[in-house]
Amino acid sequence: MKKSILNLGKALTKADQKQVNGGTGCVIYTPAECFACGGFSLPNGCCLGSYETHACLGEDVPQ
Repeated sequence: MKKSILNLGKALTKADQKQVNGGTGCVIYTPAECFACGGFSLPNGCCLGSYETHACLGEDVPQ
């Protein structure tokens, strides 16, 4: 099973790999901005967090 998981990365296209590694089309924040609002900074600049995190960053979030 470990081998099949490791081979999965080779089977994915570059676009698929980007999606898996942190998504696409997100607003880019510095790690400091993201962490200050309680989020987790991803390598591509996206900030992973709750509604509260994104509201703190100044984004419009659905209620």
